[in-house]
Amino acid sequence: MAISNNSFDWKKGDGEYPFDHPLSPVLDFIGFEMERVSATSIEGRFVVSERSAQAYGVLHGGISAFLAESLGSLGAFITSGFQPVAGVEVSTSHFQPAPIGMEIEVKATPMHIGRRLQVWEVKLISAKSSQKDLPKQESSKTSEPGLIALSKLTASKLSSNLSAKSQNAKKIPSKL
Repeated sequence: MAISNNSFDWKKGDGEYPFDHPLSPVLDFIGFEMERVSATSIEGRFVVSERSAQAYGVLHGGISAFLAESLGSLGAFITSGFQPVAGVEVSTSHFQPAPIGMEIEVKATPMHIGRRLQVWEVKLISAKSSQKDLPKQESSKTSEPGLIALSKLTASKLSSNLSAKSQNAKKIPSKL
């Protein structure tokens, strides 16, 4: 399948996931389902379970950061012309807890796409927020209803020489 990064747009229901390998076994482990993959938006959802919760029965913050790194990196990979990328910084702010059983929608969108660096915003939002089932947070007049966490990922396009060097390094015997 020939894929152009400018026209790439896969949606759940379009058929099999278009890449040769799954994005991450951890995403499968927590039950994450990819819904849309394009150069402008990476979207999916999952239900908070014991596999994604911390000891107090709410979404583990590490899962939020992991989702930001995974979805933001996939978006950066697509927009860089399918060149390898690596996250160089990820930050996550949590605004309210997501208890076991809550369905979470995750959406990553680009904020900046440069030649080497990209910045992606990743939001985790309660799926019920679209039906206005969640009470508005009194502590914050500016937060989106249902916003669980907001992350920012900075990713860097890797040099093609870097991957070639790592492949060659495996072939060179140690002198020790």
